[in-house]
Amino acid sequence: MTNLSDSNLSDFCLKLPKIEAHAHINGSLSPSTMRALVARKVDVNPELAAFEIPDSLNCIDDFFSLFKFIYQLTDDEASVTFATQKVIEEFAADGVRYLELRTTPRANADKGMTKHSYLQAVIQAIEQQQQANMKTRLIISIDRRNTLEEAQETVDLALHFQQCSNVVVGVDLCGDVMKGSFLALKPAFERARQQGGFKLTLHFNEVAENIPEAPELLSIRPDRLGHATLLDDYSRTTVYQQAIPVEICMTSNVFSKTVATYEDHHVKQLLEEDHPFILCTDDKGVFGSDLSNEYVLAAKTFGLDRHQLFEASFKSIDYVFADQETKDQLKADWLAWKKDNQDLFVA
Repeated sequence: MTNLSDSNLSDFCLKLPKIEAHAHINGSLSPSTMRALVARKVDVNPELAAFEIPDSLNCIDDFFSLFKFIYQLTDDEASVTFATQKVIEEFAADGVRYLELRTTPRANADKGMTKHSYLQAVIQAIEQQQQANMKTRLIISIDRRNTLEEAQETVDLALHFQQCSNVVVGVDLCGDVMKGSFLALKPAFERARQQGGFKLTLHFNEVAENIPEAPELLSIRPDRLGHATLLDDYSRTTVYQQAIPVEICMTSNVFSKTVATYEDHHVKQLLEEDHPFILCTDDKGVFGSDLSNEYVLAAKTFGLDRHQLFEASFKSIDYVFADQETKDQLKADWLAWKKDNQDLFVA
């Protein structure tokens, strides 16, 4: 393996073209974006100025108070559009060439924001903020705590926006891993695939308590799995036989203590067994780790050289929720970048 200095490794990972496929919009707000949103809203909501925005979190308890604050910052359509645009800018600046954002539709009666207008604001931002070197798409999330009626409402919204935009490409299962039941929501996911042809990604087996419902989640043959931190024998056999790609979020898992250390991270086994995976951030703003840093962590933890880092990124293209034409174009762009940057691969 090639030994790289930290600065050279970081520089290479920044320049490397990358895929981001697991990024929650609100969790991706950087401290600078949060401060900009406070400045936009402080006249009508002065108490926002009293919240101390951390550059990084010290413990998981800080996560929940920070998210409560973030939801206050994105409680109207204009703020949602602004926040989404900033997130897109930051991913593009980090060398991401294809971005799949995800979000759960939210309403705020006090501000007149509906779930429909929330998604409309997100999609407007994506359409307005298309970067020259990056395509952005949207995955709409269904919260585990939703009723089936609420989940079907989310599918209705996905189907509606599919008709007027090419932005919405998938549906996600997310939310508090200790709450709700996938079985109760399963009909909504089946309908999303049958009626909309949507790709499906599921937050999967993050904690031991999730393992009993794994067969039900895998029964719909998801296109990707988020985290897949714990694989019992049945899950491992099914995931490997079906070659289901796993969205890997190392910093998020370690910080949330679903994985003990980076060295213990389950991506090690995926690397050893050549199982499909995509390095992702989850909540880059909240956890203070952009995608370039996730590649640095993977390289330093598991001894990956520059060619292996490129291959990890290149293979990710096959797992995105895009048509074959888009995938072929991305592959051509990746290969052209490698040809033009041969000097970066020299030890």
